[in-house]
Amino acid sequence: VGGFGVGTAMLQERIGSITQVADAPDQSVVDRYTLWASAVGMWREQPVTGVGLKNFPEYRDGHATLALSSGSDIEGAGETYHKQALLSPHSMYLLVLSEQGLLGFCALVGSWLALLVCAVRALGRARRDGAGLDCALIACGLLLWQLVDYVYGDIGGPSTVLTGVALGLTAWWGLTERAFTEAPRRDTLPGRVEEAVAR
Repeated sequence: VGGFGVGTAMLQERIGSITQVADAPDQSVVDRYTLWASAVGMWREQPVTGVGLKNFPEYRDGHATLALSSGSDIEGAGETYHKQALLSPHSMYLLVLSEQGLLGFCALVGSWLALLVCAVRALGRARRDGAGLDCALIACGLLLWQLVDYVYGDIGGPSTVLTGVALGLTAWWGLTERAFTEAPRRDTLPGRVEEAVAR
């Protein structure tokens, strides 16, 4: 599309906005980078176990630079102006790493990667069998979107329900689809019972 000149103005505008953020970032961008650096500092201080669950706000100021503001300015979309406290680094991976260390990080990310592997294997079975491909694509897409989204966001608010639904759908698809698509083997007890009933 870019080769035909379609959308080049929009692309240039987007690239321009990215360079503006890099050259002269506003306070929200500074806060985001400062919170990320603070989370990494907490992890370096307690690399194995972290600083403890829900302790990020308590240790934040001790690891943040003076560039961090007291809170985000919230206004619009039906909300009156107020200051929102910065209680997390706005990255699920950094939040878990800072509060739970490598132990919690490996357990959480490992479980998500195991779900992704199960979902991708189920996707392969769906493509081979020609049934349920739509469900497989939705499950894998939801999980991939969630894993990428957690790079710059974390759990909280209304999105928590969506997170639970996405992970639940992926787990359901990846872990139970085989039971619905494969016929029971005859050498197993359910298979022998089914064969006896058929006779």
